[in-house]
Amino acid sequence: MTTINLICLAVFLLLSSAIILISGLDQGIAAEHRRGKKAGAIKLRKQTPITKLERLEQKRRKLIADVQIPEAIYCLLTGICALGGAAIGREFFREPFFAAAVGILGALAPLLYLQYKRTQAKSRRVEKLQSSMMLLSNSYIVTEDFIQSVQNNIDLLEYPVPFREFLTYVNMIDGNIKTGLRRMESQVDNPYFSQWVDVLIMAQDDRNLKYVTMSVVDAMSDVHQAQREADTTMYAIWREYFTVLVLVFAAPMIFRVLMQPAYLVLVTTLPGQALLALLLASVVFSLVQALRLNKPLLC
Repeated sequence: MTTINLICLAVFLLLSSAIILISGLDQGIAAEHRRGKKAGAIKLRKQTPITKLERLEQKRRKLIADVQIPEAIYCLLTGICALGGAAIGREFFREPFFAAAVGILGALAPLLYLQYKRTQAKSRRVEKLQSSMMLLSNSYIVTEDFIQSVQNNIDLLEYPVPFREFLTYVNMIDGNIKTGLRRMESQVDNPYFSQWVDVLIMAQDDRNLKYVTMSVVDAMSDVHQAQREADTTMYAIWREYFTVLVLVFAAPMIFRVLMQPAYLVLVTTLPGQALLALLLASVVFSLVQALRLNKPLLC
């Protein structure tokens, strides 16, 4: 097998691993394997490579929709990152194969950034939801009428959409407050909000349970405080991580300036190119794992 073929194989394995890690297919495969052990003789539906690519495309479209970025802007960012990555790869590693590999990884950079932005947006949305729940709980304890509490405070809520629709439903469609609360619950995907709605429904029959609504909000507040502390720690870790990442990628350039013969060995010989391929694979793996850790406690 020639040197070119070995390099092509290394680049192919690197890119395949990157796509699998970023799309989360490795976790899906592990979950399928665990379900297969529990199910015994139950056969799991086979997924072809085309099906996996379709799922990856669906995740990409959902991510873009959640972040609310135009498709044209996303394509433009992808093109710029791909060209920038290819230029950096060519400058650092000289070989066109590595330039193409870094270019493709650069094209995936907008997806990673949008995933980070979606996580931050979810955290802010949960914070607004918690504030609205606290305001309505305090008002409900006083008025003992949830519809009146929502009407009195709707303009003050930081997360008003589900509560506006709740008022529209109970005032114009169906006056059953329990049905309206269940409908409102289905519009917000949050476990603490579901518990809060459960307490509100039970409080329609037992007014003493109105005080429990604040207990749910307090529990949510405790988790949110833990989230803020975790975010502070993660930001410090991210700074250190990117500092190390810059030093790692700067190593070939340092060799190029200070030790030209060593640099030539690194970028022109098979062992050196194998080390560079391992370097890129390690960077991709560590970045994806770091992004997976940066998830909100409240979703």
